[in-house]
Amino acid sequence: MLLLERIGTLVTPKPSSTKHREPPRACGKEMGEITLLRNAAVAIEGDTILEVGSSAMLEEKYPTAERIDCSGKTLLPGFVDSHTHLVFAGNRSNEFAMRLRGATYQEIYEAGGGIRSTMRSVREASLEEIVEKCRPLVQSAFAHGTTTIEVKSGYGLDTESEIKLLEAIRVLNREEEPTLVSTFLGAHAFPPEFANDRAGYVRLVIEEMIPEVAQRGLAEYCDVFTDEGYFTVEETEQIFAAAKEHGMKVRVHADELADVSAASMASRVKAVSADHLLMISEEGIADMKEGGVIATLLPGTAFYLNLPYAPARKLIEAGLPVALATDCNPGTNMCENMGMTLALACMGMRMTIEESITAATLNGAAALDRSDQIGQIAPGMKADLTLFAVPDYPDIVYHYGVNQVEMVVKNGKVAVNR
Repeated sequence: MLLLERIGTLVTPKPSSTKHREPPRACGKEMGEITLLRNAAVAIEGDTILEVGSSAMLEEKYPTAERIDCSGKTLLPGFVDSHTHLVFAGNRSNEFAMRLRGATYQEIYEAGGGIRSTMRSVREASLEEIVEKCRPLVQSAFAHGTTTIEVKSGYGLDTESEIKLLEAIRVLNREEEPTLVSTFLGAHAFPPEFANDRAGYVRLVIEEMIPEVAQRGLAEYCDVFTDEGYFTVEETEQIFAAAKEHGMKVRVHADELADVSAASMASRVKAVSADHLLMISEEGIADMKEGGVIATLLPGTAFYLNLPYAPARKLIEAGLPVALATDCNPGTNMCENMGMTLALACMGMRMTIEESITAATLNGAAALDRSDQIGQIAPGMKADLTLFAVPDYPDIVYHYGVNQVEMVVKNGKVAVNR
């Protein structure tokens, strides 16, 4: 047994009191209603939280437990990063420089850059090369307090290369500390060989890629980039129907570049989450609320691309559950630091610190259908915890851009101890 004792500040979100579609999540204004304990303790048995209470009480109750003194520090649930593209090959820093000189995302893409640049690198790389390139990113995310990470394919754009990326996710999930949740994103863009045959590529995704991914058990989710210049709502619905037939749940890149009614479609297809949402309409907000879809916001991408931020305040005030994620990827946000994501959410999208913590833990877990296991500090939950070397939780955002994580507990074991 392990006892984290004398915790200066313990912060945990709590699910909304009203009934919502499972899994548990916090909606609207209730995202700001965190539970706050001072001089607290957490008793851990195996990989599970056994009890949470005052330090004095649990020290007396569990006298033989191994103890870790957390005086003057702040404990949160481990961050859940529910939208990343952490597995890829190549480097696109040159495109970053082009963008700073004035090139737009679409202009870079049309010049052969963007997703297709990474596609070429992925097709040329071996599985082992991809794993070793991306291993440091996974380790860095974990060292910054992220204990569960969703990771998408989407940079292969043919069956062999998409399988290779998903296999890389499987290897990293087996060999590294954080839990990786895999998503198939074959419908990320149209590869050059299908530039004049959109329907042909959609058929390839539906008839070849999805069955192969499902047969190998490589992905829990299917995602589609539904936006102007990418996949239409109609194409997305065809792909999602096939994914569901093969046992995958669905999530969607929605309305990032333009309002194409992808948010409303997410509700119709019962997506677990709709992500980005920079251009979401009032109708899309209402439909997502009706359908119980998690709104996953990615402020790092808006910051990186110098785009307007997603309307977080409008979404929260409408009563939606909002999650936060990094969108770490080689082209539009090369950052795996969830602490920085919280800072951008507060400063750029005007979320409160309490809302951002809930969005990065409980609601991130809900966006991965895991909030009954992770995302809270409560008895029966997995002991995935992050200890910050700060006296109170506002310091996590107040002193931004640095790693303030002192310790990470994963499945009840101390895995990072700085």
